[in-house]
Amino acid sequence: MHFIRTMRALGPRYLALWIGQTISQFGTYIALVTLPFLIQHLQELKGEGTNLDLSVVYALETLPTVIVGLLGGALLDRWHLRPVMIATDLLRASAFFYLAGTVGEITIAAIFAFAFLIGSFTTLFDGAMYSVIPALVDRSRLADANSFVAAVQQAMFSVGVLTGGVSFTMFDGPGAGLFINGATFVVSALSLYWVGRVPHHRKPEVERGAYLKEVVNGVRYIWREPRLRITTLSAAIPNFVIGFVEATFVALAEDVFKVENKIQTGLLLGFLGVGGLIGALTAPAITRKLGLGRTLTVGMGIAGTLMLCVMFTTYGAAAFALQAGWMIGISVVNIPMVAIRQHYADESMLGTVITATRAISWGSLPVGALVGGWLGATEATIPVVARVFPLLLIGTAVWLRTTVVWSDTFGPGFDDAGRPAPESASR
Repeated sequence: MHFIRTMRALGPRYLALWIGQTISQFGTYIALVTLPFLIQHLQELKGEGTNLDLSVVYALETLPTVIVGLLGGALLDRWHLRPVMIATDLLRASAFFYLAGTVGEITIAAIFAFAFLIGSFTTLFDGAMYSVIPALVDRSRLADANSFVAAVQQAMFSVGVLTGGVSFTMFDGPGAGLFINGATFVVSALSLYWVGRVPHHRKPEVERGAYLKEVVNGVRYIWREPRLRITTLSAAIPNFVIGFVEATFVALAEDVFKVENKIQTGLLLGFLGVGGLIGALTAPAITRKLGLGRTLTVGMGIAGTLMLCVMFTTYGAAAFALQAGWMIGISVVNIPMVAIRQHYADESMLGTVITATRAISWGSLPVGALVGGWLGATEATIPVVARVFPLLLIGTAVWLRTTVVWSDTFGPGFDDAGRPAPESASR
């Protein structure tokens, strides 16, 4: 009932966006495992390759968050956002249809190129989507709106990766999973039609500056605003760790968790989605209780501690529970992280600030993937890396406890002293 009431309050236009994302995220997370499975399949055919190939694909897919993110933010502040989202959906659909149709012929080098292109389109889409949401819902509902997007991402993560493992086994290859992903992007593009026209988020009276100057000003704005600066830097550290985990998970599943088949890999990875869903649904309530900054800090500590524990387990109930547990922490972190960007960014620079913060903080994903993949390139070294990297998350939580993010970042529903404010006082 709470979900239905809240969704009604968010409105039908947000609902249309949310439904499209539900379907496209299902396909995205099928591809999360089918692309690595494709790399492993090609390695087996050639009889060569290491875990570093998995890391390179992941790094190229996430690298655009830096390149396209920094440069694309200023473009998003100049463009109407809905056409950008539709175009990037259709371009990603075309890319996955091509991959699905050339599974038996494509080279690893070509997969590297497609990974970079897909990552570029995804970066533009995500920056546009988070810039559109404030135009569709009241600002007092941003935490709920962001939470539902995150919740569906995590739910589809759980279902999608398991489906990817099952489809690989049933169809003896990754082609079916890649085709499904392409189809879901088409559905997402169609759903944006029902969202309707979105007014340009930049006010007409705000004069545009030179393009590169706007990019630089966006980074300067982030650096000057302490909450944006600290949260952007703090997000880069766990993303470094997560980059390694996500890039090499099919290898971690075999060498650390000792899985026996692809379905077990998908199931084990799927419990991250279960935890992410729980975290996304509970994060708004936790945020209302603790405030944005304290929720972020506590979530970071939980994520690091439970990730460290899971790396000492093997496939089974304990691994499932700890996988879900550390992802609950990450998901709880993500909700206030996005809300802080939306609340503390100037409205006229919203696209620039959101994409720039994501570019800087997500820029560590490919670095973590490459460094972790290089250090853990063999069956003997990857467990060591997996048990050292989570300590970085714990250290980040300890650092955040000493900053203004903990002491003075409360957000809507709190007064200036950090006390819960009456409902009428919420902004």
